[in-house]
Amino acid sequence: MKVAERKDPPRPEFRQFYYWDSFEMPLRRIDLGIDQIYLGIFAHHPWWAKWLLLARTRIVSLFGLKGPTAADFNRVETMSGYAVGDKIARFTLFSLSEAEIVTGGNDKHLDFRVVVSRVHEDGVDKVVLSTVVSPHNFLGKAYLFLILPFHKFGVRSIMSNAVAAGRV
Repeated sequence: MKVAERKDPPRPEFRQFYYWDSFEMPLRRIDLGIDQIYLGIFAHHPWWAKWLLLARTRIVSLFGLKGPTAADFNRVETMSGYAVGDKIARFTLFSLSEAEIVTGGNDKHLDFRVVVSRVHEDGVDKVVLSTVVSPHNFLGKAYLFLILPFHKFGVRSIMSNAVAAGRV
């Protein structure tokens, strides 16, 4: 499935962040709620992505950053409903509406948000996955610089896999 990087953010205020990106793809499962779309993307990682994320956790833990553990990948809990503050596929839920879910995390080096939106543009239902990042210091900026190539490849991959598997 073709995942495309958007040239403009879905919300103009994303431009105020140090870093933002946004990817889109057609939504095949229009019957799903936004939390089901989110889980369809983030609750299923290919083995190589899990391996990279676990290696990243070991490296960044030396600098006081948090990351997923093997147990986090092995037990993605799903609930019938979510509230702000809940964990959903490793991240904290910051807001939830019928068309958008915002998750993310904060630590001493950077804050990030992952925004998954359901949009209807040009007669097509789409899923838009956006990431915004606010580094707090040099280590946050250095981490972001090092991780971006993997991030972009990973986002495209998990989105494509979700559609190919019929999850979204």
